[in-house]
Amino acid sequence: MKSGKARSRWLIIAVVAWFGLVLLGISYLLEQRLAWFDEKGELLELSNNEKLEPKLVGELTRLGYSLAGSVFHITSEDCSCNWRSSGHMASVKRKVAESEGENLIVDIDQYPTLKRFVPATPAIIMFNKSSKLIYIGPYADGAFCTTESSFVEELIPSVAEESAAPKWVNTVAKGCYCKV
Repeated sequence: MKSGKARSRWLIIAVVAWFGLVLLGISYLLEQRLAWFDEKGELLELSNNEKLEPKLVGELTRLGYSLAGSVFHITSEDCSCNWRSSGHMASVKRKVAESEGENLIVDIDQYPTLKRFVPATPAIIMFNKSSKLIYIGPYADGAFCTTESSFVEELIPSVAEESAAPKWVNTVAKGCYCKV
């Protein structure tokens, strides 16, 4: 009888240890996939010099975009993080449309001049009705970039406003991002 109990005990210990190792491995792999959005601090430096908004507005205007009430969803076709944020992006697009904003999808690989403003994808740039910058940065942080870790959900109503909005340049986020 004792050998049966001892064997059961060892089996339980082995299963718990195996489960623990699997969880440890999964968390390690997820953590390895996380990256800083503005790892080199280039966007931060541009925003600290107060050159960000005029240069960004100038570049987007030069590319033919209208900024009033526009939300730019910045992607990169080869980014492996797209699938993780696709649900959140769809939710943001729907809410922007409900707020009478305009959703514009931009593949940053097609517009290399935008890479100095967007260090990683997926990213979002939001302007209000007066063409004032509301937000530039990632949608969210964390491994899955969901609405629970969103930076932009509360800013969406500002897209429809004409009054000056506080500008948020989000450079400090860690999540699933692809360097551009």
